[in-house]
Amino acid sequence: MILHFSNFINNNDDKIRRMNYIFINGQTGMLMNKNRIAAIDIGSSSIRMSIAETIDGKINILEELRHPVKLGYDTFNKGKIARNTLNDAVLILKNFKKICTELNINKIKAVATTAVREASNSDIFVDNVRSYADIDVEVLSSIKETEYIFKSLTYHQNQSGNRQKSGETDAIVEIGAGTIELTVFKGDVIVFTSSIPSGVLKIKQIYGKYPVGDIGLLKFLRSTIENELHSLKKDLKNFKIDKTYGIGSEIEYLPGTGLISTDKSDNKINFKDLEKFCNSLSSYSESELIHGINIPHDIAENFQAAVTMLYEITVHLKSPDVCIPQITLCDGILYDQIIRENSKEFYNKLERQSLEDSLNIGRSLNFDEKHAVKVKDFSLKIFDATKSIHDLGNIERCYLLTASILHDIGISISNRSHHKHSMYVINAREFFHFDNRGKNMIANIARYHRRSQPKSSHPDYMKMDHEDRMTVLKLASILRIADSLDNSNIQLIEAIRLKTENEKIRITAHIKSPVYAEIYSFNFKKELFEEIFGIKIELKIITDRK
Repeated sequence: MILHFSNFINNNDDKIRRMNYIFINGQTGMLMNKNRIAAIDIGSSSIRMSIAETIDGKINILEELRHPVKLGYDTFNKGKIARNTLNDAVLILKNFKKICTELNINKIKAVATTAVREASNSDIFVDNVRSYADIDVEVLSSIKETEYIFKSLTYHQNQSGNRQKSGETDAIVEIGAGTIELTVFKGDVIVFTSSIPSGVLKIKQIYGKYPVGDIGLLKFLRSTIENELHSLKKDLKNFKIDKTYGIGSEIEYLPGTGLISTDKSDNKINFKDLEKFCNSLSSYSESELIHGINIPHDIAENFQAAVTMLYEITVHLKSPDVCIPQITLCDGILYDQIIRENSKEFYNKLERQSLEDSLNIGRSLNFDEKHAVKVKDFSLKIFDATKSIHDLGNIERCYLLTASILHDIGISISNRSHHKHSMYVINAREFFHFDNRGKNMIANIARYHRRSQPKSSHPDYMKMDHEDRMTVLKLASILRIADSLDNSNIQLIEAIRLKTENEKIRITAHIKSPVYAEIYSFNFKKELFEEIFGIKIELKIITDRK
């Protein structure tokens, strides 16, 4: 079958050239030869590509292409991508790659979402795209998809000047074919996220397979969404949502319908107008959507369902306004390339998000927050003061921050060997910005905050490469010292200062009460640091009297 498919690709170049792509913006013939990047989103209903130039931290979109594809139809109906559909997707991507080659694109970043992620032949799909279209595809987790969408919205707000007001809490509702991604954020930090496994196409297929009496599709949708949101009421009750951002292939056409009055500055729709429009949707046929209010043919079939879902979630969030920023996953991928070029901005945001993620995980498991925060403060203080010794950078600092907050999280399972349980808990969680490699390093750093040092008989440690093992060793040695300075868990040491002199590091600890447990623990836990770096470290106690 693979050989047959290879012949099919090679013998159909003319067909590829004639494929009827939807060019959303611009003309390829007008593009100038500049430094460019391309982002490809392999979605459930279509494959999209954005080509852009990034100049001085700004994205200039040169071209946006979209081609319908039935990946979601196959996956949600039969659990796998049909061979014909896979062939079609590869043809589309092969043509995209040709366009990129002709335009001297410097980098292509391709991602796949729910339809590929949930397909039983996901690996085959990725391998075929790599082999026949010469494109590497990253299959995104739902949390990674949320991260890209959030980056896209952040960039959009910065460029439009419609930044979130101080103290405001907003929500993002991304209506997809397979899932709905719900995100709550304050400033540039995500404070809550949930992936609802009930996207537009998936629910429509369930409705088609298992009819529920005489209930119509839109009523079925509303009932399904209400049921899904019921389990989130406890998590969302502490948030007062000021504004909701609606995102999705169908949702982006809402402002252009002409049936809703919007604030043109950010496509803000008054909730009452959205409610009125949503209630009238059932009276529109698919043909009327296409010819009457200019909804594209491949969008029209799911337009009513997507708008209904957005409305129902907005009702649940009690948000007075809905904004349609008309951003895409591709935009987030492009912005990710820009922000990584500005390392200071990237790592400042990463630290704030890592702290928020870690604290949320800890609070969900009833951890000792005061102890965790104190150990985090000591860890970063030691890290910053010993940079010339450990030679680690910003990403490793973020690893240490996260591991120090969560080093005792295993106590939620059992106090006995809780350092091992901490490793399991961390590896089982999802984090923004950290891939599996980074998460595993964080888990191992937390695992070695107490008891034995890493050994060749420890499989989770040994499966990492040499460089990662050394990073874990260095950061764990710092965490062990920081943890020892609050060994009693009651914050007897208020502050520390570090000074290097005569090839020795001195930690001066300011206290108000005796710290016997801390001194004992420090003398035991400092051994790993001294062994790795070959430098002595000592603790000096100063009692601050009122």
